[in-house]
Amino acid sequence: MGNPSQSQTELTLAARYSHFQRLLAANNQVLYLMSDLGEKLSGDFLFDLQYIRSLCSRLAEQTGEMVAALNGLGNNRYLELEEARQRIVAEVEDILNRRREIPPAPFVMFFEELPQEAVEIGGGKNANLAQVKNRLKLPVPNGFAITTSAYKAFLDHNHLAERITEMLSQWSMADLDTLGRVSEELKKMIRQAEMPPPLAEAIQVAYDRLARQEGGHPRLAVRSSAVGEDLAFTFAGQYATYLNVKPEDLIARYKAIIASLFTARALFYYKNKGFKEEEMSMGVVVMPIICSKASGVLFTRRPDPGEPDGILINAVWGLGKYAVAGRVNPDYYLIAYDPPGAILEQSIPAKPVMLVCQSEGGVAEVPTPPDIVETACLSHNHLQTMAKWAAVLEQHFQKPQDVEWALDSQDRLWLLQSRRLRVAAKKQVSVRPRTLTDYHVLLDGGVVASRGVGAGPVVIVRQDQDLKNFPNGGVLVARHSSPKFVTVMHQTAAIITDGGSPTGHMALLAREFRVPAILNTGNATQVLSPGQVVTVDANYKNVYAGRVEELLTPMPADDDELTETPVFQTLKAIAKKVAPLNLVNPQDPTFAPAYCQTIHDIVRFAHEYSMRDMFNLREGFDKNEGEACDLESDLPFKIRMLDMGGGLKSAGGRRVRPKDITSIPFKAFWEGVRAMRWPQGKPTSTTSLSSIFVKTEEELAEGETPYRDQSYALVSDNYMNFSIHLGYHFSSVEAYVSDQINDNYLTFHFHGGGSTPERRERRARLIETIIDHLHLQYKRKGDIIEARLAKYPRAQMLQRLVIMGKLTSYTKQLDMVLFSDGIVDWYINDFVREHITGKIID
Repeated sequence: MGNPSQSQTELTLAARYSHFQRLLAANNQVLYLMSDLGEKLSGDFLFDLQYIRSLCSRLAEQTGEMVAALNGLGNNRYLELEEARQRIVAEVEDILNRRREIPPAPFVMFFEELPQEAVEIGGGKNANLAQVKNRLKLPVPNGFAITTSAYKAFLDHNHLAERITEMLSQWSMADLDTLGRVSEELKKMIRQAEMPPPLAEAIQVAYDRLARQEGGHPRLAVRSSAVGEDLAFTFAGQYATYLNVKPEDLIARYKAIIASLFTARALFYYKNKGFKEEEMSMGVVVMPIICSKASGVLFTRRPDPGEPDGILINAVWGLGKYAVAGRVNPDYYLIAYDPPGAILEQSIPAKPVMLVCQSEGGVAEVPTPPDIVETACLSHNHLQTMAKWAAVLEQHFQKPQDVEWALDSQDRLWLLQSRRLRVAAKKQVSVRPRTLTDYHVLLDGGVVASRGVGAGPVVIVRQDQDLKNFPNGGVLVARHSSPKFVTVMHQTAAIITDGGSPTGHMALLAREFRVPAILNTGNATQVLSPGQVVTVDANYKNVYAGRVEELLTPMPADDDELTETPVFQTLKAIAKKVAPLNLVNPQDPTFAPAYCQTIHDIVRFAHEYSMRDMFNLREGFDKNEGEACDLESDLPFKIRMLDMGGGLKSAGGRRVRPKDITSIPFKAFWEGVRAMRWPQGKPTSTTSLSSIFVKTEEELAEGETPYRDQSYALVSDNYMNFSIHLGYHFSSVEAYVSDQINDNYLTFHFHGGGSTPERRERRARLIETIIDHLHLQYKRKGDIIEARLAKYPRAQMLQRLVIMGKLTSYTKQLDMVLFSDGIVDWYINDFVREHITGKIID
């Protein structure tokens, strides 16, 4: 900058400029955060509540900085704006702090006592079982729910709620080591907590009643029923289940299920889906154990949209855990809806082991009796019965269902669970051969659990420890499927297993996280080597050596899955308090703090009035010391300029001409702006863009240009800060250029607006690509671009300022012609060829 005198006017000007710079820096930060919020709402990025809290905190901080700087600039004339900001921040905090209250209820309620909408009272599994038993009259065993009110009493009795919230705040999804430590501490805390005597008594009374119903002293199945579980989100395999529990162990197993809320994989799933800590409430299902001779899973729809639809049934000998845990390849049946009950497909593999109840309690794996190893678990009548269940359940819940069932020793079928099944949307798949012959096929076959294509290095997972160091973008390969894989699914390119079933817990999670998965390949762990790069085509059940780029087209996200997550809904609600712009016209009476409804409104008002205050000095200043003036030009700019010392010739009035500019960087930038023409429409030939740009003098004389927004420039002999506002486009260029190379720098900030998202994306890509050719360091977030160049010689700095001026003119009216990605490439190539290639000094 120049060497200003120490007059009171210029000291005041320097102070004002300091406030102005603070405001602009905070403004850019807020716009960047808003763009980041928009990216997250696109559904292509993983985030959790901690991200939302951090985002809101930073927005509050930076808007506070803006308002404070504006009041510094305007001698506290905008205190009402701070009141408006605090009001909006409080509204955002209210959204963040909304709590789900646990409703008052008895500690224990039998299924028949649960109300129709019992999710908040008993959790998802209890609520669904009660509906199936009470309303649909399907065969559900007797049983009772230990309610969420009991869970609250357990926490309150031991003063645990605040300790849990505090400990859960210590980790993020990116920190799996801390997650493991927090998980172990929380589980230990639950196990050591005292059972409230009234709760223990209520559970004992309920068991005695159940024993009378059963005519004996039954062993029990004790299962989790968390709020949210088995509803929009499965929580498949995340919480504990205990089978063949002796009555005297019921209290201990209840506490163990409470503790399972805090396993590492359950916490990761919970946080990934955006549930808040206070929403982690657990109900428990208690029912007599059915020591089944066969059991399994029923899907009322096939989850893979690429295959023929129907009712999918899997079955294993013994208890059903092996049907969902991937330990045994189950029998497979596909039953038609039309004609009803017709068997479309079936497969009866060998089932060498089974899970059975032990006389002393608990369960154990035993060899399957030789005479039934390769025998079907279900008869035709069993299949027909379950096909009828499927129709009834889907009609009632109005969603495809995932059902667990058991066949007892008396050949009776029992329904043990019904929860929503996620079925991928049907998408049109391009017609191509099932196998690409130009690439080396490593594996061909298996069962598709989750469609899609992924590529990356193979990571063989043999034990839990292997998951702790799982690399981002790895292909997970394992012998068996496991719900424990959920902790790395957000960074997994694909999953391949030797065994497993599409009805298992891991398959459900893979579909929920949209991770391509091929199961039951037989020998993936033997064929594939650690570190080997492969492409997994889970559309056609192929695994190729290397990356097959033609297959790696991103799959669009399923909107319903994304918008249903609590974390997405929270961010969406907060976005309504952040992004909409209501203060549009500065001339409108409602352009005032009292009418600010969003963070964007605060930012818009602060930016507008900072420009007014900076460039309209108060009465009493010497006209020749820091007076703002207007730049006369034939271009469609309205530019207010403020000379901070040596940037303009003494004009002797309130208007200056380009010839009066003496600021070295601004003169170079303006040279570039004036050198360009303005686009009129789509190019009609392959000639240079100059054929579609027209000089402004004649055309501007014919009519008023639509671009009459105010732009502002602060200048001195070696310095410029130019805030450009044309239509919905905002950009700023700041530069210092002198013979001292270490002092030289150039910064560029662009924030688009208006137009469609597609055209804004194309515009940002055009700018990003061109500034990359200028060797500027840059980062981009949505349609916000920030770039910087420093410590270049004077000649090179000025040359790039000229080109940045040309780029500014070039992009301002391009929205009308950015109708395709191809035309963007054409514009990029034309600009680079005309103005950069062979012309810039490196």
